[in-house]
Amino acid sequence: MRTQRAAIAALSLAAAVAVLATVAVLGSDEDDPDAPRVTAVPPTRTRQAAPAAPSVPGWQVVDDAEAGLRYEVPSNWALAPESETLESSSGAVLTHLADFGTYLCQGAEYGRAFSGSGRVDGDPAEVATELAAAIAADQYSDGSQTAKVTLSRPTPIVRDGARGTLIKADAEVTAGEVADRCASTRGVVTVVALATALGTAVVVLGADTDDRGETAPIASGDDLRGMADSVRPRQ
Repeated sequence: MRTQRAAIAALSLAAAVAVLATVAVLGSDEDDPDAPRVTAVPPTRTRQAAPAAPSVPGWQVVDDAEAGLRYEVPSNWALAPESETLESSSGAVLTHLADFGTYLCQGAEYGRAFSGSGRVDGDPAEVATELAAAIAADQYSDGSQTAKVTLSRPTPIVRDGARGTLIKADAEVTAGEVADRCASTRGVVTVVALATALGTAVVVLGADTDDRGETAPIASGDDLRGMADSVRPRQ
C-alpha cells in the first residue's frame, strides 16, 4: 500500500527507512525467485491511545476531538505520531493515523493497512463517496497504470443518534503491469462519515486484499468490520 504521508519532514509508507528496529527477514516468494525480498517490521507505538475504555478488550481508542468522533483499533495496530498526516487527492486531510502490517521491501517501507480520521465539509453521503474513490485511487495507482475503482452502494447508518453513511471502494491494478513490485495490487477502502456537532467527520480504513501469506499478512476482515462498527460521535 502506497500511503503518502506528510509531517514536519516528508513522510510516507514508501519512504526510505534510515533507522530500523529489530526485524525478521521472511524471504522472497518461493514461486518467483526474482520477487523482491520482504522484511517484516514489528509494530511500534509512537503515541498513546485515548484513556477511554474500548468496547473490545485490549483494543485502543482513537479520540479525534477536532473531528468530533472516536473509534477503536486492534492492539496490533501501531498508532502513528500526531504530526503525521495523510492528504487525499480530493483535498481531505486525515490525522490520528494508525498502521498495520508494516514491511520493508527494496529499501522502502510499506504497510498492509491504515486508518485515519478528520473533518470534511459537505453532506456525509457525498463526502464518503468522494473520499473513498479518491483514496482508493491514490493508494493503488502507480506510474504505470491507474487503479480500477469500484464503489459499493452507500449504506445509511446511525451511531449514537448521529446520522451518516458507510461506503466501500475496491481498487485493483493489473499485477503484470505494476511498476512497483513491492506494492499490493488489490485493496479496499472503507469510509464512515457522520454528521457531528462539528460538521461531517470521517474515519477511513484502507487495507490490502491480495494475500501474500506469512511474508506480509493482510488485516483481518473481522478487525476491519469491528473498527468500522466502533465509529461514534465523541461525547
